[in-house]
Amino acid sequence: MKKIKWTKIGNLKWSEDLGEMTWDKAKEKCKEIGGRLPTRVELIDLYDNHREECKKMEDYYWSSTEYSSHYAWFVSFYYGSAYPSLKPSSFSVRCVRS
Repeated sequence: MKKIKWTKIGNLKWSEDLGEMTWDKAKEKCKEIGGRLPTRVELIDLYDNHREECKKMEDYYWSSTEYSSHYAWFVSFYYGSAYPSLKPSSFSVRCVRS
């Protein structure tokens, strides 16, 4: 398994971009590498307060926050907004850990 690069931004360590995957796969991948999928609030905070430190993040990222049983929130790093999407959709993933 490839070694994952982690970067401390704010109070959390963020993984490198792990590519696009479904929400379920994203949760599994984060757990597998010793992290977790960030919440919608953590992603929005990253965009709002640490944009300089994450300027290479220009994509749509899954959050762990569920909207309903079939939907979860993702955050756009183009606009800093959050939207719900079907969990089988594919978006980029970054994991977090303390």
